[in-house]
Amino acid sequence: MNRLLSALRWEVLVQFRQNIFYAALFVMVLWSAVLYQIPDAGIVTVLVSILFLDLSIFGFFFMAALYYLEKGDRVLEGLVVTPLRVVEYLTAKIGVLTALSVVVGAVVTLIVYGFSINWGWYMLAVVGMSVPISLLGFVLAARYNGINEFLVPGILFLVVMQFPLLGYLSIWDNFLLYLIPSQPGMILLEAAFTGAPLWEIGYALLYLAALIFVGWRWAEQTFVRVIARQVGN
Repeated sequence: MNRLLSALRWEVLVQFRQNIFYAALFVMVLWSAVLYQIPDAGIVTVLVSILFLDLSIFGFFFMAALYYLEKGDRVLEGLVVTPLRVVEYLTAKIGVLTALSVVVGAVVTLIVYGFSINWGWYMLAVVGMSVPISLLGFVLAARYNGINEFLVPGILFLVVMQFPLLGYLSIWDNFLLYLIPSQPGMILLEAAFTGAPLWEIGYALLYLAALIFVGWRWAEQTFVRVIARQVGN
């Protein structure tokens, strides 16, 4: 526990120094200013769409950026020989990124919509999207040498992750959307603002639990097999 708390404190400092906190503040101010101009009649649809897009992008790209920064600074070589466990390393990074996502989304929602949502479902939606997407960002980043190589497959991945928006906006409603890892997050966001059928919420929670479990194991194996091997070369 002491190692994890120390890792969390260090991660807050690292992300602050790397201006990720300022980037989150900029996003928060930008979306608040833009969405504040939307008429009340259409604010829920636009707000849910923006939250979904932001949650899909924030952890994914920042997790990759942090990985490449640490790789360039040779931080990962030091991690391999420290007592810090892989799960603690990942928990610290994802915990801080997820906390930022929660705060940014909550502040924007409060400013442009108010308190009248189900905050429990909102929290689950944010955590359920941020954790798996950040883990996948780490896994994908570890397979490429730099951010330039990462961008094309990363963008293609994120395009697929946006497909549930088509169903939410009634542009393309197909059962295949339920196979996309970001669909549970969309369902829980809908549940937070307008409600959702119980069977959809049950599906979302089970799917998210599976995604987090698989994503975590995959990220741990990636660290051991890819990063440790690179450090050893």
